[in-house]
Amino acid sequence: MPLDPINGQNQPLTNEQQQSLQKLHQAAQQMESLFVDMLFKEMRKTSPPVSLTGKTSNAEQTFGEMLDEKRAEDLSKTGALGIGKILEQQMRAAVLGTPPAAPSADVPKEREQ
Repeated sequence: MPLDPINGQNQPLTNEQQQSLQKLHQAAQQMESLFVDMLFKEMRKTSPPVSLTGKTSNAEQTFGEMLDEKRAEDLSKTGALGIGKILEQQMRAAVLGTPPAAPSADVPKEREQ
């Protein structure tokens, strides 16, 4: 049975917790995919609407949008950007029903005056 090494607990995870973590992973990937797709759409707005044959047709626009969606999905599955991983880490405690783990990165302290 898998353990929960992220929260520093050596207690085995229940089947419900494992399923919840799998759903969380999928949701985090989908959220990253949605974000990247929106990013692609905004980037496409900045380029001129022309193609090799002249003005971009509706079919070319639709194909471009579909291609961007697929690229966003594939990119989110690689985890290269890390957005999904961060979301997953932040939501993990809520899904498992355990207290949140201590932050892994050092937070800079305010300067003393």
